[in-house]
Amino acid sequence: MNYYAHTAVRADGKPDQDLANWQLLCTHLRNVAELAKRFADPLGLGDEAWLAGLLHDLGKFRAEFQQYLRNERKAGSDTHHAIYGAALAWARALALQDALPQAFAIAGHHAGLPNANDLERTLESGQYPAKEQAPQLAALLERELEMLRWKSSDLIQRAVQGATDQDALTLEFATRMVFSALVDADRLDSANWPQQAAADDELTPQMSCDLLAKVLAERERKRQSKPTGEKDAELRRLRNDVFDACLEAAKLDPGFFSLTVPTGGGKTLSAMAFALAHAKAHGLRRVIVVIPFLSIIEQNATVYRDVLGDDTILEHHSAAPEPGDMDEEEKAALETATENWDAPIVVTTSVQFLESLFADKPAKCRKLHRIAKSVVIFDEVQTLPTHLLAPVLNVFRELQRNYGVSFVFSSATQPAFLKTAHLPDGFTPEEMREIAPEPPKLFEALRRVDYHFPKAEQALDWPELAQQLASERQALCVVNLRRHAATLWEHIRQHVPEVDRLAVFHLSSSMCAQHRLDVLARMHQLLTAGCPCRVVSTQLIEAGVDVDFPVVWRAMGPLDSIVQVAGRCNREGRLPDGQFGQVHVFTPADNGLPRGRLYQTATGFAGTILADITPQELATNPALFTRYFGMIHALPQPEGAAIQDHRRELLFRTVGREAKVIDDDTRPVIVEYGGGARLITEIQTRQRAANEPRFDKTDLRHLQRFMVNVRLRDFQILEGQRHLQPLLPNLDLHVLKSGHYHPELGLLLEQRPLEDFLQ
Repeated sequence: MNYYAHTAVRADGKPDQDLANWQLLCTHLRNVAELAKRFADPLGLGDEAWLAGLLHDLGKFRAEFQQYLRNERKAGSDTHHAIYGAALAWARALALQDALPQAFAIAGHHAGLPNANDLERTLESGQYPAKEQAPQLAALLERELEMLRWKSSDLIQRAVQGATDQDALTLEFATRMVFSALVDADRLDSANWPQQAAADDELTPQMSCDLLAKVLAERERKRQSKPTGEKDAELRRLRNDVFDACLEAAKLDPGFFSLTVPTGGGKTLSAMAFALAHAKAHGLRRVIVVIPFLSIIEQNATVYRDVLGDDTILEHHSAAPEPGDMDEEEKAALETATENWDAPIVVTTSVQFLESLFADKPAKCRKLHRIAKSVVIFDEVQTLPTHLLAPVLNVFRELQRNYGVSFVFSSATQPAFLKTAHLPDGFTPEEMREIAPEPPKLFEALRRVDYHFPKAEQALDWPELAQQLASERQALCVVNLRRHAATLWEHIRQHVPEVDRLAVFHLSSSMCAQHRLDVLARMHQLLTAGCPCRVVSTQLIEAGVDVDFPVVWRAMGPLDSIVQVAGRCNREGRLPDGQFGQVHVFTPADNGLPRGRLYQTATGFAGTILADITPQELATNPALFTRYFGMIHALPQPEGAAIQDHRRELLFRTVGREAKVIDDDTRPVIVEYGGGARLITEIQTRQRAANEPRFDKTDLRHLQRFMVNVRLRDFQILEGQRHLQPLLPNLDLHVLKSGHYHPELGLLLEQRPLEDFLQ
């Protein structure tokens, strides 16, 4: 009798009834086992991943499941299959303590990693005959395929036999790694069959060498260009010193590094030089650049593409919605298309990176195994979420100690996470190696701005502020809320000559990524040419965005945000006669702040510090941030301690629910901005051959440039009023109908009643 893993689909999208085109179960199990082992071997977990791959679909040997595939039985609890392999591994774990990662990985490879107590309850409840039937199914598998090999890696043996809290945390994270390798292998085999999954796209020693040569060539190009003056020559010298220090530090053993350089000091290119040289020296597999979730990562990715080439860079930010707990054999194309970071260089967000470390869902965990043996560059590391510091720093150490990861913490506001009484999980000075040469002197030499602080009880309303911004030829204003940005944009347009209104720009997360890139490109043209250019933006412009204004205004906010936006002022030191850029900190009359206790508390701390110092101190004294972050870290953070307790107890689903970087109840919608309309039409109308997926990872990567996140409440209103339509039938991605996206402001649902906006 033939046992099948999956049915097939014809070119017209209808089910293929020819059994010759269905994937045999033994073929799928062998493919997944070998692929999972290939993924997990560099982690030291190859044996666990191989066994998980071989057993993950053990329940598909049951007659009930085969009848379901032949459409002779409806889906139900008797057609579930993951629990059978999990039962076999769980019994082995209880007896010999060596198969716990496989039990969780197999049980969760569709629905997500369960809590330990829930998995045990399910296995003992009698809901499934898994305990009784699993041994017979395993015997059938061994007759059909090969003998099972129950082996444990050294890492798992040490973790299981250890008696410390850290041993329990090591076991927890190793389980996540096995789960990640299994899920990625399963999805890749399902998506690519009948072809084999492609080889991993990662750095080789030769590729690291070639890419580093490109970075060195870009540094040389900049060094050879003629300086515009004495200040420009000095700035270039300082940037070259930082670059050379990065190349020298790359020779050191893998571990934790800090790169403390003021904004404008060339961190972006220098950090990449370190990463590629470090990868070359130590045989590391990829570089992962993590950008704060409030910044624009598209520009950083573009910088890297311009230097290194398109084919090496994966830009990952907009997340598609996670496929729900759908019937296992009706998985949406979205599930097999979710991102797995198979690229030599990945540019992603803090949200994507950090939540992948603690998630329970397959779509988010799939890419986790690819972090191993990487160089991770954290740009603006001070933005790591305070409420998650204990589990985050613990996992960073786990990744460094057991999975060969090196971390570079890049910031103009270090030290953010040194060990103190309030931050016992922080890094010691010996543990964190500084790359930059003499950071205090760098700050003094790279001073580019004068600060102006608001007077007590002084507040500006939007018309008054708009008038001041309109009086400047080029100016940037950063505010705290999207509705503030839209309101101020409208007021500025009323105060400038009609001929200059097209040079008043708005930037916020209401705009899709491609829209923001287009606005930035136009801004650069105007700024370089000395033309009028006024910009109002939310915080997303603060970090990682290469713009240079002579005057910047910043609404009162966290101290690190104020300093970051000052890095957009006189960035290149081009003002004449030794002049400094002017940074004005102000309090809006409409002084709303983003949701979240930390942002509001940090803003209060910033006000306290600004009241105690001179403006010059903020420009030249990086030690201020030791005091500032000490105040933040002294806040009680019960969430982090609870998450660590839940990790030790193997409560994966609970951890996934609680370890959120932000409270995000948003859903992405695709907008028909620019080339988005053409891409949507191409996906909806193209013809695909039989067994070729109608939607794949490349499509998702292209579409993320045209996605905007909206709150769930607004998404439901849009859906109820039929302003959304599925991109493809039975695919959980939605397109916003044309005519509902503002050419300057993007998708705005907060500024006015939704019904008014969408008439």
